[in-house]
Amino acid sequence: MTNEVRVIPIECKFGPVSAFAYYVDAPEPAIIDTGVNASAVSNIEPTLAAHGIRIEDIRWILLTHGHVDHLGGAYAVWEKTGRRAKVAIPKKEARLLRDLNEHIVDYKALQGKYITDPEIQDKHITMLTTDIGGNIDPDLEVVDGDGINLGDDITIKVMETPGHSIGSVTFIINKLDWAFAADAVQMYGGLGGLPTIENPTLYRQSVQRLLEEVRPKRLFLGHPFRDFKGDMQSAQIEGEQVTAVLQDSLDMDAKLRDVIKRYVTFDHAVEHHELYGPFGSIAEAIGYTGDPRHLPCAFFVTMHGYKEELIGKSSK
Repeated sequence: MTNEVRVIPIECKFGPVSAFAYYVDAPEPAIIDTGVNASAVSNIEPTLAAHGIRIEDIRWILLTHGHVDHLGGAYAVWEKTGRRAKVAIPKKEARLLRDLNEHIVDYKALQGKYITDPEIQDKHITMLTTDIGGNIDPDLEVVDGDGINLGDDITIKVMETPGHSIGSVTFIINKLDWAFAADAVQMYGGLGGLPTIENPTLYRQSVQRLLEEVRPKRLFLGHPFRDFKGDMQSAQIEGEQVTAVLQDSLDMDAKLRDVIKRYVTFDHAVEHHELYGPFGSIAEAIGYTGDPRHLPCAFFVTMHGYKEELIGKSSK
């Protein structure tokens, strides 16, 4: 392998937030994640052109998970390649690539479950469907241990890192130990002030695996996240800072779990807060003041995840 594989971070901006896609320069060029539908034209194509690269020459579209801000632009990028690029997605989330209506199903089971205003729900569903370009039947449904060769001796290894979503994976460039974890690592959360964690048990296992087993030399995340001081950090991390970022993610998980287990209610009804539903006491305890009616918003997804984890443990 050459001493250095060129990786080009591409910031895909939409609304007040950004998600990162990553171009991997190889004999068979790959893009890891794709932002939303508009990102192909607004961000990906011009960023690549500034580096003398044609979007048409991408040969692999590798998706870390099925959330809209990472998968939504896949169809538009695929179209730009003349539909020649091969598309890979975690097997557990391939349904989200095949059928955009599956995103509505997930929304109603998570954030939408706690939003009772039908007008807000309709607005969110319209946003979700607008941000996805179209359905694709993936070429590969990847699982833990799979490898994808990009030509020469550049191989991407697949590592399952669920928790942020049920099927999230990390793509690792073999020999270099560069890990593209996207949202599998959340630190202290993004702009909204909370990490988005669907399954806390799996999340901490995944972060621990990255910390103890992989020990990446470089870590490429899906968004800028906050450190323990509340300062936004770069989405591209290397050296000793990688360990700090992974440890911050575990520390935040421990803090959230400690607070939530003191307030989560198992057996009786709780008073519903106007904004925070059954989690009003928790929001106050952690000092959360955001508006969970925004999309995307971590609050209800994460509260639901910890509630399910703690209820499961209480029943054993």
